[in-house]
Amino acid sequence: MKKFWALLLTAAMMVCVLAGCGGNDSGSDNAQGGSAGTENQAGGSEAGDSGEDTASGLDMSKTVKIGILVSDATSAEALAFRTYYTDYIQNQYNVELIYSDELTDAAGEAAAIDTFITNNCKAVISFSAFDRAAQIEQCEGVGVYYAIATGTLTEEEYETYKGYEHYVGAIGPSLSVEFETGYNMAKHYLDQGVKNFAIFGGAIPYYTEMHIYRAAGMLTAMIDAGGDGANYQGATDMGGVLGQIFADGEVKTGAIGDVNVLGYVGGYDMDDAWFGKCAQMAQTADLEVILAVGNGSDFFGTAIAGTNVKIASVDAYASSYGEAMEAGMLDYLAGKFSASIGPIFIATYRAALGSPIRTADGNALALSQGYWVASSAEEFNTYYAVDSSVDAPAYTKAMLDTLLTADYAAFESFVSKYSFEEIQGM
Repeated sequence: MKKFWALLLTAAMMVCVLAGCGGNDSGSDNAQGGSAGTENQAGGSEAGDSGEDTASGLDMSKTVKIGILVSDATSAEALAFRTYYTDYIQNQYNVELIYSDELTDAAGEAAAIDTFITNNCKAVISFSAFDRAAQIEQCEGVGVYYAIATGTLTEEEYETYKGYEHYVGAIGPSLSVEFETGYNMAKHYLDQGVKNFAIFGGAIPYYTEMHIYRAAGMLTAMIDAGGDGANYQGATDMGGVLGQIFADGEVKTGAIGDVNVLGYVGGYDMDDAWFGKCAQMAQTADLEVILAVGNGSDFFGTAIAGTNVKIASVDAYASSYGEAMEAGMLDYLAGKFSASIGPIFIATYRAALGSPIRTADGNALALSQGYWVASSAEEFNTYYAVDSSVDAPAYTKAMLDTLLTADYAAFESFVSKYSFEEIQGM
C-alpha cells in the first residue's frame, strides 16, 4: 500500500491529495475549543488562496482541519504551545486547528477523537498521554492521521505502531534526553560545590517516565560526584537508579556519598497537606538547592523567600518564570521552546496533503528534541524574546516551509539542531 501511494504521488498529485485527505477526519471537542480554530480561519485561508504551492508542489488550496488533544489547558507551557499554533501557524498555513477540552482520562481522549472525526478533521496532534496506544488505534481504524507533540512512545510501543499507515510519528525529548536534562541540572550545582539537595518528583508517583528519567539523571550525577562508594539505595549507574525509582514510586532521602538528598515531595495533590509538605521541605535546615523535575518556582518560590536556597526547574519559557528569575525565586530553567512543535505540525500537514514523511524503512518519525537552558535572568530574557514573538518565533514559516519538500534525512537534521544558537544560525 505504501509503494502504491508513493507511485501515485509521483504520477498524479491531485489524486493522491484527494485520497490522502479522505472523508474520515476529525473536528472540535466542543464549541469553545473549536472557536480558537475558527477565529483564525480567515488568516489560514488567506495563506492558501494561491492554490498549489509552486515551491512544494503540494495543493494547499483547501483548508485542512486538524484536531488538537490537550490534557493541560492552563500551564505556562500549554498556553505557549497553543499561542504558537493558533496565533502563528494557523495564520501562516491553510489550516483550522480545533482544540479539545482539557482532558482528564483515556475515555475523554477517545470521546474527543470521536468528535474530531465527526467534524471531518484529517489529522490529530496529541498533547495528551493517558493512552497513546488507544489513540493510535482509534485514528488508524478510521484513516485519520495521528501525531504526538512534545512526547515519545516507549521503544515497545514504537515497534508496534511504527508501520501503521496513519501514524505520523512523534517529536519531543527522548527519555535519554530527559535523563541528560536532569543530570546536567544537578551537575550545574555539583560543579559549584553544592552538597545538599531536595527533589520535587512531580508525577513520579504516577510512574510518568519523563519525570522518572529526569530524577534518575539528578541522582546519577550525585553518584558520580559523591566520591568512592557513592550509591543511591545500592544503585551505582543509570539502569540501577531507574530500577530503584520504578520499584519505589518515589525518591528516597539520604546520603549519596558526600552528597545529600535532604527532602523529597512527589505528586500533585494540591491540598493543604501537600502544600504544607512543600513548605516544610523548602525550609529544611542546610538545604542549598531544590531540583524540580517540573515546575518548581510556583510551589516553592514563596517558601524560600529570605533564604539562600535556589530552585532549578524543567518547564517552558513564560513571562512568569522570567519574573521568578528576576526575583531570585528561580535560578535555573531547562525549558521547552514553544516553536518546538512546528516540525510535528509540518509532518502532520504533509501527511494530510498526501505527502507523508517516513524513514528509509518506511516507518513513522521518532525524533528527539531537547531544551533551552537558562541559568541567569539575562539568558532567560534573550531566549524569551524569541520564544514569545508572534511575528518572528524560533521556527518561522520560511524555515518550516523547507520541510514541506524535505526528505527524511533533511527533516531529521533540521529537528536535531534545536539549541537556541543552532536555530538562530539557520
